Amino acid sequence: MSQPRNTKEELSPRPLMRLLGDFGNSRILEAAIEYDFFTLIHRGFDTYEEVAREAGTVPRATRIVLDGLLALALVEKRKGKYFLTPISETYLVRGKPSYMGDFRYVALSLWDGMAHLKETLKTGKPLSRLDTWDELEVWEKLVVGIMPITQPVAKALCEFLGVGKTKKGLRMLDIAGGSSIFGMTVLACDPSAQVTQLDWPSINTVAKKLNRERGLEGRIRFIDGEFRLAPIEDNHYDLIVASNFCRFESPNGNQELFRKAYRALEPGGFFAVNDFIPNEERTGPTFALRFSVYALTHTPEGECWTLSQYSGWLKEAGFHSIQSHGDIPETLPGTTLIVAEKK
Repeated sequence: MSQPRNTKEELSPRPLMRLLGDFGNSRILEAAIEYDFFTLIHRGFDTYEEVAREAGTVPRATRIVLDGLLALALVEKRKGKYFLTPISETYLVRGKPSYMGDFRYVALSLWDGMAHLKETLKTGKPLSRLDTWDELEVWEKLVVGIMPITQPVAKALCEFLGVGKTKKGLRMLDIAGGSSIFGMTVLACDPSAQVTQLDWPSINTVAKKLNRERGLEGRIRFIDGEFRLAPIEDNHYDLIVASNFCRFESPNGNQELFRKAYRALEPGGFFAVNDFIPNEERTGPTFALRFSVYALTHTPEGECWTLSQYSGWLKEAGFHSIQSHGDIPETLPGTTLIVAEKK
């Protein structure tokens, strides 16, 4: 028998009100990051007047936004002074290795398309695209923003393959490599690896800057372009990676990508896909389900694909020994690493 329901709690409008109003929370946080409020408080400017002076913002408006951060549990306030909470101290102070403030560009890049979700429901087509050259400026910021959630997956891949231990000198191709965080992580584990990244020219420029900052200038070879048109050597690579990319492609696009990856690998080479993957019934994880809506509003045919869909495409391309690895620490729910081998 079903359990008695608490009718009063179930009929409360508060959860719906929170859902409808949550867009404001992201705007409060984004504005505070834009003006470096967290960094300023970390540096000792702990009153709203001091923060406003250093940030160049209006004192009254600054006070109201700082109090809004209090409501989000990102600051504390004692006797008129503001202090960072552990989470903002760890992740929102610019200059710290754990800084995640640039992740805001991920949310902002999705904002415009989601604003037109009602139109997309009627037409089936996005009004804002993230899969074209027209959105290069967005991607230049976005690839930096997702580095903190991508690096743990890159480390997990290196551990799974034994990079730098049982496997050394791998020839790796990172397709749509973005910040080159996978390539940089592989080189950290195995300096003898030979890494190539394929991406749009301006994205590669961002990656080269990050390489210089990490002392890796010249260690990664960059190819400008995208996988459909760029020349990729057959039977050449030991490892090919497609990270945070396949959800923006159609089924046909992913099948084309997987066939091209198969041809480019040496026999015994590995193809790794990293993405947000819902379960087969598409009942969770909730983040992957929500991200499918983002993909709907920004690509003609993209969404978060299931493991059975990936497995089918990989098998059709010729891959075998397909393994999936979920529950990777310090990543977003649904993040899954799929590794397949070329016969």
